[in-house]
Order: sequence, then C-alpha cells, then structure tokens
Amino acid sequence: MGKFDALKMLELVKVEDPDSDGGLTLIFQENKTLKIKVVDGKLVSEFV
Repeated sequence: MGKFDALKMLELVKVEDPDSDGGLTLIFQENKTLKIKVVDGKLVSEFV
C-alpha cells in the first residue's frame, strides 16, 4: 500500500462518479487525485 501513502490523513474533498473516463475520481486536499476504473475486468488505479 506504499503507493497510497501520500493520501494518508488527507481529507476527501470531492468524488466524481462517473468521471470523464467512466470511472471514479477521488479528489483529496492538496489537489491529490486518485482515479479508479475497470480495464479488461480488472480494477486499475492511477494516483496523480
């Protein structure tokens, strides 16, 4: 779970469901963004 350490203790500010890609976008404090979607039957996440 080290990939998501930057999100620890940050407040969730906004949820876009569905987002422009048809997935889910979680927006946290400090403009940290986590995009989640299903690709070929697998859950894929991208931290920006």
